[in-house]
Amino acid sequence: MKLTKSTLKEMIREELNELSQTGFSSKEAKTIMDKSVREYAGILRKAEHKIIKDWMSKAKAGVLDFFDINRGITSGDITRAHKEEVDFLHSVLTRDKIIDRFRSYFGGKKGKAGRRN
Repeated sequence: MKLTKSTLKEMIREELNELSQTGFSSKEAKTIMDKSVREYAGILRKAEHKIIKDWMSKAKAGVLDFFDINRGITSGDITRAHKEEVDFLHSVLTRDKIIDRFRSYFGGKKGKAGRRN
């Protein structure tokens, strides 16, 4: 059998339809999971806010700067957190709006006061 472009497309469509049709065991299961995912997202947002607040308070105090936090997250003892947790923290830190807040605290200068010229 020769595989033509149209036959291949049809086979891919059928596979995608089968994958997308695997649903929940019941409507109740879908409702429960939707509610749970909303709750999980809220917990993550609150944790993220607390982390950012902690970083910013330390940056305002001049104790840490962006580079210290970045270095602390990406290097060090690997047993302190799972890779996914470290990746999550790094993604929070490297968002544009967070980086801009660090810039505003340091007036465009890199580092803590002792490191500036």
